[in-house]
Amino acid sequence: MDYLNFFITSFTTIFVIVDPPGNIPTFLSITESFGPKIRNTISKKSTLIACGILLTFAVSGNMLLSFFKISIDGLRIAGGILLFAISIDILMGSRRKEIYAHRKVESSDIDSVAVFPIALPLYTGPGAITATIVLSNEATNLQMKAIVILSILAVYAIVRLTHIYSNLIIRILGSSGSNIIARLMAIFLAAIAIEFIFTGLEGKMAMLLI
Repeated sequence: MDYLNFFITSFTTIFVIVDPPGNIPTFLSITESFGPKIRNTISKKSTLIACGILLTFAVSGNMLLSFFKISIDGLRIAGGILLFAISIDILMGSRRKEIYAHRKVESSDIDSVAVFPIALPLYTGPGAITATIVLSNEATNLQMKAIVILSILAVYAIVRLTHIYSNLIIRILGSSGSNIIARLMAIFLAAIAIEFIFTGLEGKMAMLLI
């Protein structure tokens, strides 16, 4: 596979799932009771934690599949179903309502807010983890594995930038504009999910025909 195409595929897949612009209203809502300095601290911690989690799965994904005796096609099918469910959840708005529900409970503890619900599940949910393991498995050499890692770092650099310029972005897009972006991303996420499912089914069928 061409390295540039693989980078575009990796970056786009992770970006659509993590959805930095669409998650700005949720981030601001969760941290609205904090001042700018504390919000910045939460942003740094949550971004590092979320990025660290995905990097861990990018490096150890193949070992986890071997340990649990899971085929990559099985993971693609399960992950595709999960991603499709998440995309429907985002389109209906219920994902954000669930995260909002935890806001007041967690707002007294900076570290708790940084870990949950911002790092998990807002910026590193099961969909992102599944996609990272699939991409890591598709990386057949060190260069491609490095591309997956670079894609993750690039996406979370964008996450950090959306936090830094969140107020400006909201003023430009408005809350409704950001929600529209989130729902457009959800449509692309659904398309990625379908590709995962059919690629996995194709692999399983090929094994049965051998």
